[in-house]
Amino acid sequence: MAVYASGWLFYDVMLLRLIAALEDLGVTELMVGRRRHAFLQDESVMTVTSQIGGAKLVFYHFGSMTEGTTTPGMGSDIDTLMCNDRVNIMSEWPDWKRGRHNLLMVKHATCSPQHYRLQEIRADLPLPLTHPIDEFSVVGEDGYIYRNNKESEDVMRREAAESNLPSYHAGPSHSIHEMYDIVEAYRCRKLPKECDSWFNRPRPGNWPTAEMLQAARELGCFLVPDGYCDSDFSSLEWRVSPSLIERYLMFSMEIIHVQCYVTLKLLKKDIINPYLNGNGKLSSFHCKTALFYAREQLLPEMWTVDRLFDCVLYCLNLIRDWTINGHSPHYIMDDVNLFDGKLNSEQRTSLRSILDIIIDTHLAPLAFVKADNLGERLLHNVYTVAIWDMTPRRAVHQKVVGFLSVYGNERRMAYVLAILSDTADKTPDELCLYLHSLITERPLHQIHRHRSEHALFMLDAENRDYFISYLKQHLASTAASICLQHGMQIGSRIWSWYSAAIDTDAASTRLKLASMLYCKGDLQMTAEVLEDVERRYDNSVQAICGCGRVDPLETKPRESFAELMNEGDTDVASTNKSAYCVRFFRQEAFCVPPFLHYEMEMIRAVGDDIQHRSVPQCDWMDWAEVDARPFLHYLQYLTFRGLGLRHKQIQAFRALRDNTVDGMVHNQVFHVETAINLVAHCQEMEGQIDDALNLYLLSQEFLSRNNAANWHILRLTSDL
Repeated sequence: MAVYASGWLFYDVMLLRLIAALEDLGVTELMVGRRRHAFLQDESVMTVTSQIGGAKLVFYHFGSMTEGTTTPGMGSDIDTLMCNDRVNIMSEWPDWKRGRHNLLMVKHATCSPQHYRLQEIRADLPLPLTHPIDEFSVVGEDGYIYRNNKESEDVMRREAAESNLPSYHAGPSHSIHEMYDIVEAYRCRKLPKECDSWFNRPRPGNWPTAEMLQAARELGCFLVPDGYCDSDFSSLEWRVSPSLIERYLMFSMEIIHVQCYVTLKLLKKDIINPYLNGNGKLSSFHCKTALFYAREQLLPEMWTVDRLFDCVLYCLNLIRDWTINGHSPHYIMDDVNLFDGKLNSEQRTSLRSILDIIIDTHLAPLAFVKADNLGERLLHNVYTVAIWDMTPRRAVHQKVVGFLSVYGNERRMAYVLAILSDTADKTPDELCLYLHSLITERPLHQIHRHRSEHALFMLDAENRDYFISYLKQHLASTAASICLQHGMQIGSRIWSWYSAAIDTDAASTRLKLASMLYCKGDLQMTAEVLEDVERRYDNSVQAICGCGRVDPLETKPRESFAELMNEGDTDVASTNKSAYCVRFFRQEAFCVPPFLHYEMEMIRAVGDDIQHRSVPQCDWMDWAEVDARPFLHYLQYLTFRGLGLRHKQIQAFRALRDNTVDGMVHNQVFHVETAINLVAHCQEMEGQIDDALNLYLLSQEFLSRNNAANWHILRLTSDL
């Protein structure tokens, strides 16, 4: 196959502009590394949480977000695979394990090359089951018991219906949010024979290396609940997915390979698939497969910046040849046709037509790519097109880093809270024992991951340490609450727990310490802690809420927050410029100002309000949750009032009012109704009862049910 080498000045200019545009959009080594670290950290957080809860689930992120092969304009979703480690997949009989749910991979006569059936095997003896064990254990036409692949789909649809939430379905993925694709799968430690030839075939470009192949062999594969498209027994079939190997290969790519792949995806998104107009669809996986073959077949000297167009054209020619042959090969597995179920003969002809245009015009259609204004970036100053909305590189990078940091912090907090979601019925003493056991004895110190990538063990340890710090915050506050309730001295151990958690973020632990000091009656020390918080809480601090009330994909980071990200820092989640919401469990009641007791548990509910809580609300509505900045100024108001510092008291009230309004405008207040309630209470204490009542009514407009404002309205109107 001839490789096109452009010598035309025009295309040389276009090539330079494409490279510059891709770098502007974050397709650089540093930004790709940041994306990868953020989503590897997120999957580590999910797995750590699962292991603490005893669920034995291991989570993996795949696809564009984790690979870093996306741009802001692509609108990429988040692909997550949830692996049930309680199930033992047997590729052969010696793999059987006593006491486990054993499933034997069976290459049935009806199975396509990439598919297997999973036969149910007894847990006490290495023998086939003779009777189904549940509704998804079914008898096949041959009399054997097999695992049906519809379980995750049925469970997700049922949960969505019960919670009155939408359900999204695409292939084996099921989710209640269209931007999250979740696949439940089983892990097989051994690769099937369909992968054998990949390890042994000759490679002119010497990629993957022998070391990479050895590492890839150890990664194994997944079995995902996705039957063959033309099978009469698709509900009994499970597709082999070497996703970890593919991710490992993508992580080995240099930035020029990533830029080639992103260019292919931009063409696919805005040129190829719109041309097909629903008559078939080229997938990102087809493009990735072409990249794998190109990376293997082209010599290293081809992969240079000045030959990016040539590499993209090589990949497009590969796909075009596949449309002619009617066969798109899988890069790793033999005898698999990636066109099956995706593109029929007529659709492949249409695809070939648009590929011919793109190839014959030497990628000229790139000028018509709308995503991220790529086409305009390429033509800018060539045809003197005036561009007013092309965001400079630094601003785009800051936006991406800001998103990654907010996403990482919100997700990490959400999973920490998931650990604590079932503690509402514990007594304060029981909660202390539970938290202490999590910190010192239980699975946080026994985390084990079935990975070969060493960096992921580091991520586990990093998140474990973070979890421990945050749990110490609640342990300190709960223990202090017990002491205050019984008039006991707060011991040095409690103070050490506060100290160990103090840098979890910029504000929340310090505010909980200040709240305890206020309830203890040490107003002078309270004022000093609050002064420290106010000094730290400048305009660059990003408010973070992980209670599930706001999706992290929809949270807009502050520009000033993103600007502070260190240029060389890959870990964008670790920052002292984040301020988590402050939350109190009912067991911490004696460390909470009395007014916030209305926000706790069933107190906030009036009548049948509890029956109208969504799934996410079932957790955070059992707690008193308040945004850090409003709580800071509310505590200042109470403290200065107690100290008789009227001038500072009024300043704190104005700051509370103004920052609540400003936070609502700039998406920095997530518990709006609670912040308004705090302003209203201050107005009550100022004797402005009518104004306070109006604010409680305003709070009610933001959240009509399960809002403590309903109690305050009843309280004030009953006094009229």
